[in-house]
Amino acid sequence: MRISARTEYALLALLQLVQAKDAQPIQSKDIAARASIPKPFLDQLLLDLRRAGLVRSVRGPGGGYVLARAPDEITIRDSVAAVEGGALATQCGLRSNESVPCHRAAACALSEVWKRVDDSTNEILTGYTLAQLFERQAQIEGRQMYYI
Repeated sequence: MRISARTEYALLALLQLVQAKDAQPIQSKDIAARASIPKPFLDQLLLDLRRAGLVRSVRGPGGGYVLARAPDEITIRDSVAAVEGGALATQCGLRSNESVPCHRAAACALSEVWKRVDDSTNEILTGYTLAQLFERQAQIEGRQMYYI
């Protein structure tokens, strides 16, 4: 399985929003600079994330982007679905690339394997939240986490 740049950049952008102090909006140019994401590409991703209800935009002076839900309520799976259109590991399944039902689906051993791959991937990605990802990143970077 290959993780696309869209998915990786979306997660990096979301992590920038997680670490925003007091949930203050962050402008897209700042997210792009901090996460080393090309700004035009980031703008497309933020639009997808907004449509999926993961971020919201704040207009006006001091505006930018904030998370639409708490970081412990957003899974990695939510992020993948927002920028990849819901697709995970495989294209095999009930429909072909042209949205025509696959003529082999009922009697295809490979479709059973791909379904298990999709199910396992979905289970893993649903099991991690942005909060967990952020906390793990802080541990890797050696930052202290303080809870009040």
